[in-house]
Amino acid sequence: MTKKVTIKRTALVEQPLKTSAATGATLASMGLDNSIPLMHGSQGCGAFAKVYLIQHYREPIPLQNTAIDHIAAVMGGDDNLSSALKLLCEKHQASLIVVMTTGLSEMQGCDVARVVREFKEENPQFAASHIVSVTTPDFSGSMQSGFASTIEACVQQLLVDKQLSVPKPSETTQQLNVFASCALTSADLELITRYCEAFGFNVVLLPNLSDSLDGHLAEEDFSVTSTGGTSLSQLASCVYSSASLVFGDSMLPAASLLEKHFNIPSVAMGTGMGMQQSDLLVMKLAELSNKPVPQWITRQRKRLQDALLDSHFLLSDAKAALALDPDAAAGYCALLAEVGVSAELVVTSLNTPNLDQLAAQNVVVGDLSDLAGAVDDCELVVGNTHCANMCEPSTPVLRAGFPCHDRFGNSDILQVGYEGARQRLFAMANLLKANHQDEVPAHKSVYRFEPASCTSLPLDS
Repeated sequence: MTKKVTIKRTALVEQPLKTSAATGATLASMGLDNSIPLMHGSQGCGAFAKVYLIQHYREPIPLQNTAIDHIAAVMGGDDNLSSALKLLCEKHQASLIVVMTTGLSEMQGCDVARVVREFKEENPQFAASHIVSVTTPDFSGSMQSGFASTIEACVQQLLVDKQLSVPKPSETTQQLNVFASCALTSADLELITRYCEAFGFNVVLLPNLSDSLDGHLAEEDFSVTSTGGTSLSQLASCVYSSASLVFGDSMLPAASLLEKHFNIPSVAMGTGMGMQQSDLLVMKLAELSNKPVPQWITRQRKRLQDALLDSHFLLSDAKAALALDPDAAAGYCALLAEVGVSAELVVTSLNTPNLDQLAAQNVVVGDLSDLAGAVDDCELVVGNTHCANMCEPSTPVLRAGFPCHDRFGNSDILQVGYEGARQRLFAMANLLKANHQDEVPAHKSVYRFEPASCTSLPLDS
């Protein structure tokens, strides 16, 4: 249990940890096939989010912007939004346009939902392009909340409000919805899908970044929409699934909409990190499918057991600090606790209900400056590139969260399941081993001599 949760409220943030909710909404949109994220704000707002995501994923991000200038900032930006929607519908024929707000449009008091509704009424010829609006002000929430709010808005506006419909399949098929937080990578989503398919389930990922931002080469040189992800037909079929598996507490509100309106039970899976949460996933899949656990999954569990044994000599009783969004922090705290690492401090970006349940000594809702005092007392830090710039080389940093642009492949690192836990354990152990310093310096005898001292003597002596 957490001993203390502190919420810092300062007028100045020098070393920010959180990222804007609009950036998270953009990322969620990339996991929906043939979609275009449209940011209702100034060009600078869109440029920042675009560069941020490109640096992390090293992939093109087709983010569009309504380009509110100084005149629209005063007189209102409704015309900018309507013009942008008309242009995107005419030129690009996207299946889905996700309209997200920024601090500027929120401070204006822009009613985005009303503008979208009026646009649909005035332009029935664009009915094939579905439009979803989501509120993501820069001054509230973080990347995690913007990501989750976008998926919740899609479920509410497309499924609950019945913008989408799909006929019920004639044959009964076992299907699961998987709601995945932004804490999970493309590799994590692929592994979860593989686990589900091993028990005979079809899987609908919400969203599916493993198709769009997995590092593949697209067939076209340039695309104005997302290249992969969950299609609208797959999204519509969610209402016929057997259950919803929820990875990350931030995704629970979206899954609860399906439970409330379509009687699809939702099951919280934590973040799927570590042996305990992996066991929970596997046993739930076995229960839902009424099938035995496949042999290859049992073997992966044994390999994780061996990894825990191998790495505990270095990791047990080590002290660590974390700087992550709440979902990612919860996953890494669970993994660290299993191997005996003491999480001395967790610095996170949002005040969420379950922060006091983290397996950590202290939790601070603040920024990276709150981490500075604990770094010297810790042997390992888990955080992003900005965290590494502050802590290394004195204290090693395991790259996690957003952004990680100083290493290749961080957007595709495996974290969940037995395989993910094994890889993360070895990565942490290797960091500690490379940074190991003997507590007692080696003793050098006064009688010790080197070969050079013998060759330097005169021959006649």
